[in-house]
Amino acid sequence: MITINEDNLFATIIKGSLGLLLFLTLGGFVLFSTKVALGALAGGCIAIGNFFWVRNVLQRILGLLPANVTIYAQLRFIGRLGVTGLALYFIITSGWFSLAGLFVGLSVIVINIIALSLYSALRAGG
Repeated sequence: MITINEDNLFATIIKGSLGLLLFLTLGGFVLFSTKVALGALAGGCIAIGNFFWVRNVLQRILGLLPANVTIYAQLRFIGRLGVTGLALYFIITSGWFSLAGLFVGLSVIVINIIALSLYSALRAGG
């Protein structure tokens, strides 16, 4: 049994999300269509990429001087939002991806965090 703590929490979330993404992509391909599988894959990649990006920005913010933090955080947030918006725009307008699959893929991190929270609560007895 693996103990989840602050040291391995990020790695556990990423590994679980990648496993869930693989499951959803293969399930979408087998049970539905290629469009659904591609949508789930694209959405999951965007969600996991955003999760990495937010963590990276937060680590950098914690190492900066207090005067530079606000501008840096705002610029990074706007940049991340812009890149994500452009990626989603091209994915939605291309016609190669299913919207339902995309929404499921975008939920990969959230689903994994909820599952880890439930696992931790049940393991702790509460």
